Amino acid sequence: MDDDGTTGLDSVLGWNAVKVARIIGSQITAGMAELDMSLVQFGVLSCLADGAHLTSAEIARAVFVRPQTMSDVLDGMERRGLIQRVGVRVRGRKNPAAITPAGQAALDTAQAVALATNDLSALGLDASQSAQLNALLVTVIRGAEAAGPID
Repeated sequence: MDDDGTTGLDSVLGWNAVKVARIIGSQITAGMAELDMSLVQFGVLSCLADGAHLTSAEIARAVFVRPQTMSDVLDGMERRGLIQRVGVRVRGRKNPAAITPAGQAALDTAQAVALATNDLSALGLDASQSAQLNALLVTVIRGAEAAGPID
């Protein structure tokens, strides 16, 4: 038994993190699906907000997907008019992406859906505890990013 009274799997942080990710992840995934948007697409639009121009590799690192996957994601988003490539598409040359006005509008709608998942009152946390949990998760994410690529 741990100091907090947990035993077995309940005492394994990694296990609990995966379970919580699935619980909360299913909520945000369902909300995004209603908007015909994936979590990765939401991440891409969020990265490109405020006029940022990022390469496929930079976006892939930011949203924790393989660079090989990002090309297909960006192609689909470009066909939908959510992003545009701001350079000439030539193999071996950087071809940054930028958000379009339609992409910004989609992001604004999706952001409201995403922020609604911060309310964990149905899961036993008040607003302060939810904010504390988010702050702790962001600390772990920033530490992981500082440590370098994760396979």
